[in-house]
Amino acid sequence: MVRWGATTLWMMLAATAGSAAELTLDTAYGNQQGCAYLQSGVLDSDELVYLTRRELGKYASGCEFVAVQADSHGNQRAQGICHYEGDEVLGAEDFVITPPDAAGLVRVFAANAEIWAELEPCS
Repeated sequence: MVRWGATTLWMMLAATAGSAAELTLDTAYGNQQGCAYLQSGVLDSDELVYLTRRELGKYASGCEFVAVQADSHGNQRAQGICHYEGDEVLGAEDFVITPPDAAGLVRVFAANAEIWAELEPCS
């Protein structure tokens, strides 16, 4: 009985291990350059910043979300595995993403509580 339970648990964990976590967002967000990149797939500005349900990125750097939790106010904490421009190393980062305000902007805060970006909805 214990052996069957352990095997079932291991299979369930293995099935979810490769899954990316997703934010609850109604659309992608970005600055002008980030939204243009999401539409075209062309990196033509080092000022681009974008946020999708699965990732947060800047020019040649980004984080794929591996865990997402939400509080009772709609703020979401996203933990990501990140790659960095010019480096062959990986890192882990935490972000807090606010729900859209009255103007539609979302704010992304770094783990140290500093604002990382303010992003508009991409149309």
